[in-house]
Amino acid sequence: MYHPKPYQKCEMPEFSGTLGVLVLNGSLKHKSESSNTEELAELVIENMKSHSEIDYEIIRLADKNIPAGLGFKESEDDEWPKIAEKIKKADIVLFASPIWWGGRSSLMQRIIERMDAFDEEYIHGGRNTLLNKVAGIVITGSEDGAQATLSSLMSMLTFMNFALPPQCAAYWVGEVGQDPKDDRERRLKNKAVENMAKTMARNLVFYAKLLKDHPIIEK
Repeated sequence: MYHPKPYQKCEMPEFSGTLGVLVLNGSLKHKSESSNTEELAELVIENMKSHSEIDYEIIRLADKNIPAGLGFKESEDDEWPKIAEKIKKADIVLFASPIWWGGRSSLMQRIIERMDAFDEEYIHGGRNTLLNKVAGIVITGSEDGAQATLSSLMSMLTFMNFALPPQCAAYWVGEVGQDPKDDRERRLKNKAVENMAKTMARNLVFYAKLLKDHPIIEK
């Protein structure tokens, strides 16, 4: 269970440039529809802005053509290669997913499967392109627990060589038996979610700046 903790400012590493932030929103809703997952990711981004200059982009995966597969390109109209390039360029990547029937969304699962190409590239002697990048997780849901979804995503991200700072996740889960249409209103009133977003934002920026100044260099 998450209990709000006192929020403390900290002295940031010296890097003062612009950090690139990419949000992969695994909501099943299209861009024209409101997304609780995207709103919580945006709250994290707004808090990041108080610690650093950032250049961010949110990709709504529901609006992209991402075929099943394990390679960097699976078809001529495959949009994953462009997304993969954005991941390579980003300093911080937020993996944002709603919970559906106790687990991450099918779109987030598809992204994880397509990211296997990064791992295979590294295994076969290529450059470790995900090292020195920081990852964060955003989860929203109704009734279902968030911890199992968070833990499975964190396991994947750490073995993909992302850096996971302390408290690098923010989530909100609705109460059992309530109308999901009212989830947004209840989420906005929840102070624990705001607390998580602030702490998560600070820690993501801190570690991203730290790795900019002191990257892990493989020889």
